[in-house]
This record gives sequence, structure tokens and C-alpha cells, in this order.
Amino acid sequence: MRTIIAEVFRLLFKLKLLNTSHYFGIHKRIFQPLNLFKGVVQRVRIDELKFDLHIDDWIQQNIYFLREYESAELIALESFLQSGGTFIDLGANFGWYSLNASRLIGDNGTCICFEPFSENFNSLTHNLAINRLQNIQAEKYAVGQESGSIQLYYDRHENNLGMVSTTPIDGGLKEEVEMVSIDSFLEGRQLSAIDLIKIDIEGFEYSALLGMKKTLVSYKPAILIEILAENSSDTNRKNIHDFLHSLGYSKYFIDDLGKLSKTESNPNRFNYIFVVQPLVDLE
Repeated sequence: MRTIIAEVFRLLFKLKLLNTSHYFGIHKRIFQPLNLFKGVVQRVRIDELKFDLHIDDWIQQNIYFLREYESAELIALESFLQSGGTFIDLGANFGWYSLNASRLIGDNGTCICFEPFSENFNSLTHNLAINRLQNIQAEKYAVGQESGSIQLYYDRHENNLGMVSTTPIDGGLKEEVEMVSIDSFLEGRQLSAIDLIKIDIEGFEYSALLGMKKTLVSYKPAILIEILAENSSDTNRKNIHDFLHSLGYSKYFIDDLGKLSKTESNPNRFNYIFVVQPLVDLE
């Protein structure tokens, strides 16, 4: 029954009988409080990619019903990734960015993605398998300043596996995972270039950046990074900006159409592009 209800709602969104701009309200008022899609997994095909989506999860639910998630950011990838390119994905979740990037870099390209949380990693490797992709290397590590181990926490009441973080949660699911730095992981590996690194690891971005300083200096990759708004006691945002600026990086905003700009057009977007070589046509 839950599967049938899901299929009906998906059809209604596809036919635009339900307004996609009201999707969040529908999610908050109907889907979430009724726990309507608990345990439902649906296979979808989007742009020649297959995904088995757990649609009780917020991000995967977006993709199932609306056929997109962070589409502007995915368009922005096209400015930096082409056939034969190299993409590193920190916080790969179930593979949305990595699989989309794999289409851009092609069979001769390289994608290395990191996802430490077991539930997400299992979904990631499953989606890689059903697509038979050979250009993606999945690694079950957290990424930080140094090698070691770290505790991750997840509040199942959030129904959003993208919110796994290092912040302790009373009664939440806890998992100890191995952690590496990008510098140590890549040591001895022969990569001719790194075109783009995507970083979305729920407030742990600054630590990850500190652990890839050598990599950034050597390869000068573009960076797509989520930087969340901070409260008065949080210096994560400032630390990230100061660190990247010290390495010669400039910041660009992503508009709703996936175009890059030096000026902000949507303050509700928290993903940004940083590059060492200024994008001259946007200056």
C-alpha cells in the first residue's frame, strides 16, 4: 500500500497536479508526520542513471518525487568536469553527486568518494553496483585533519541521512568509524590532476581542509563546499574562508540556474565554489 501511495504522489507531481514549490509543506504536513513511506525503496532512472531510493529519507524522497536535488550545483559541476577528469567526493551519502559526476568524466575519468556511515555506504555501493560503474572508487572513511577514528551520530527522527555528523545526540544512533586525511590517503598515488573536490560533511569541513593542504597546494582543484550559517560561538565559516583565501582561493556563488557569480543572488544557498584561478568572465 505504501508503495502504491508513493507512485500516485509521484505521478501527481510529474503531471504538475501538485505544485513542486509546495513540496516541503506537503512533506512536513503529510509525508513526515504519517511516516508514510517507512521502509519503501523505489528504483528510478534519471539521466541514464539508476538509483534505488529509500524514500523515507528527505534527500532521496526529493529525488523520487521531483526527479532532482541540488540541480543548480550539479549544473555547476559541468564547468569543472569533463571526459578523463578527476573528482573527489567527501560525504558521498548514497552517491547522488558521484554518480552524476561519473557521467561527466566518462570511462577514462576517476572519481574517489568517501562515505563513513555504514547505512549510507551500503546504499552508495549498491547504487554503484546496479549501474556497473567502473570509474568510481568508494572508500568507507571519514575525512579529517589526521588519521585515526571518530564517532558519528545520527538522529533517526530527522529522516535525513545527510545529517550524520560528529555532534553527539542523546538517544541517537552512534557509530565509530576510521578517519583519514586526504593528504595521507593520496600519498604515493599518481594522479595527473584533481579537477574538483566536493565537501559536504556537516560542519567538519574545516578539519577536512586542514588535512588536504598539501593536496590543494599541489593540484589547485576547484572546491564545491557546503558552509552552513553559524551561531555566535561557531567559527567554522570564518576558518574556512580564511584558510582558503590564504591559499589563493576566490569564492563564487551558485545561482538557481547553476551559473557562477561573484555576487550572491539567493541567501538560502549554502554551497559555494572556490577556485585558485579566477573565472575571468565573471569578474
